Amino acid sequence: MNNYKTKNQKLLNLLSIYLNNFDNIIKEEEVEEIKNIVLDEKEAVKILFASYLGLDINDNAEDKEMYHEYFDDMLQQVYEEEYINNPYYQNIKLKPAKFGNWEIRKEKYVPYQMFVVDDMYKDFKGRIIPRIGYFNTCFSCDAVYQNNRLWMSISPNEINTMKKDIEDAFGTVSTLGLGMGYYAYMVALKEEVKKVKIVEKDKEVIELFKKHILPLFPKEVSSKIEIINEDAYEYLNHLQGIDYVFVDIYHDVSDGIIAYNRISQIEKKYPNTIFRYWIAKTIKLYL
Repeated sequence: MNNYKTKNQKLLNLLSIYLNNFDNIIKEEEVEEIKNIVLDEKEAVKILFASYLGLDINDNAEDKEMYHEYFDDMLQQVYEEEYINNPYYQNIKLKPAKFGNWEIRKEKYVPYQMFVVDDMYKDFKGRIIPRIGYFNTCFSCDAVYQNNRLWMSISPNEINTMKKDIEDAFGTVSTLGLGMGYYAYMVALKEEVKKVKIVEKDKEVIELFKKHILPLFPKEVSSKIEIINEDAYEYLNHLQGIDYVFVDIYHDVSDGIIAYNRISQIEKKYPNTIFRYWIAKTIKLYL
């Protein structure tokens, strides 16, 4: 277990550097060149990915061992058809728009650009397996940015990491954090969900949503949605009549840990309400 702890940390550190600085460094011509040697596209991508992470899988025994222990489970090709039939992706066609510091625009993926496709997990051996995906064609999806920082997109990551929390929602639901209204839209489609209360403190993103996104929702969805302009922590001080809470007020794990620790204490006051947290599996691996 201790051996994997060191390997886990090394891999996560290398991935953090890569994804933040070099996520689209692998080029199609490189893949084709290696593919002609190994005769398999995924194997060619794996080799290039390992090389750009800084691993020497030919002459360094530790790096070669890490490659064989992690990369098959970590890396996966993502197929467009798995996501274009998602109801929000298919039916809500957004146009570029701005309001204050918020902006709707396209998030684009080039072939072999690496991205986090789902929550990481820890297996019985003690390996922490990140879930890294890539398309071998171009892919684009709608996204919302705040001050040029990506806040939310209808990407494989968002769809996959919210899937279970959408499936389990019922009754009167509160979602803490608005974004593009993806979670609210998806749960409002469910017969088991009677009401969706979106809690959002930023007035600008609320106005962007009301003007450019909410009018595209069908009436049977929008009629279930109520928007509450309030800080999420203040709202939780007077939570009433809520069956299910979905917490999504953070950008990633770094600020997610703070929100999770704080709200997981607050939720003890509401034993009859189910609380769920975006990317909870990943967050818990860092606690």
